Amino acid sequence: MTVEVDLLRDFAEQIQVKFDIDTAIDQLDIVRFYAWYELRRLPQRKWIVHYSIELQNNPFFIEKNKYIEQIRNKAETGQDLTPHASIQIDKIQGRDELLADWGIYHLHPGHGTKVTKSGFVNRGSELLFVFPHGNTLYFLDVLGHSWTNFSLIEVIDKNWPAVIDHCRYNDAIKLDYEPTETELYEMRKNQINASFRVGNSFFMGPGGGVAANGAAVRSVIMSMNAKKILDNYSKQLKCEESNLRKKYKEATGNSLGARSICLKLSKYNAKTATCEIEIKNSNDKFLFSLSPQ
Repeated sequence: MTVEVDLLRDFAEQIQVKFDIDTAIDQLDIVRFYAWYELRRLPQRKWIVHYSIELQNNPFFIEKNKYIEQIRNKAETGQDLTPHASIQIDKIQGRDELLADWGIYHLHPGHGTKVTKSGFVNRGSELLFVFPHGNTLYFLDVLGHSWTNFSLIEVIDKNWPAVIDHCRYNDAIKLDYEPTETELYEMRKNQINASFRVGNSFFMGPGGGVAANGAAVRSVIMSMNAKKILDNYSKQLKCEESNLRKKYKEATGNSLGARSICLKLSKYNAKTATCEIEIKNSNDKFLFSLSPQ
């Protein structure tokens, strides 16, 4: 008698079906796509919001600060900011090199924050750039569609230097190669990470960098962590055959007659590493959960 289970396979299949991904793509790549998809969405929570001096002196803010204030209100009250994001955000294989490299999100203030039938606010030429750190969302500045503008890092460094100290080269005197904004843009497009100078400091990207496949390095790490967790759960469950039969009988009052127990992932929460699992080959509905000890 055995326990048949492969939770990583099940998780990848759920993602593949939901987003209509080619079944020929490797399971781990599918999980990585999903991790990057999730990272490109600002977490929905009650943020503490801070404005930079540069934003407060920006003509857009001075003239149309009600649009920024409405976004701030949404952030502070825990509303979903997705309607202000790029319309590409729903693409499972979408790109965002600025976020991958520098950890900076861009939002559309629009010309009014009412959500249209498309699910997004009206687009404008201006973008509000924000940087999350812990439970705080730093509103940096309103600029055009500029993805390698060193002023964004400069704003963080001038207003809240401690939040990017982890990526500052404290002992560096110079870099052998200092890319321009244009060169950095081209390097990102070719999945090349580069250190850079802002003022008198040298930095590596606060977002963790761009992986060779164009996704964020963070999403690669997240997918590897998910694989490790799900594979460990699968390995654990393969040794729990007698215990599963006992739990099944206690919950349903019936014995599990099947010679082999076939388990299937019902739901996985990557943030909490919690799984909800069902027995496929049973007459009674039986779900149980697994979570880190």
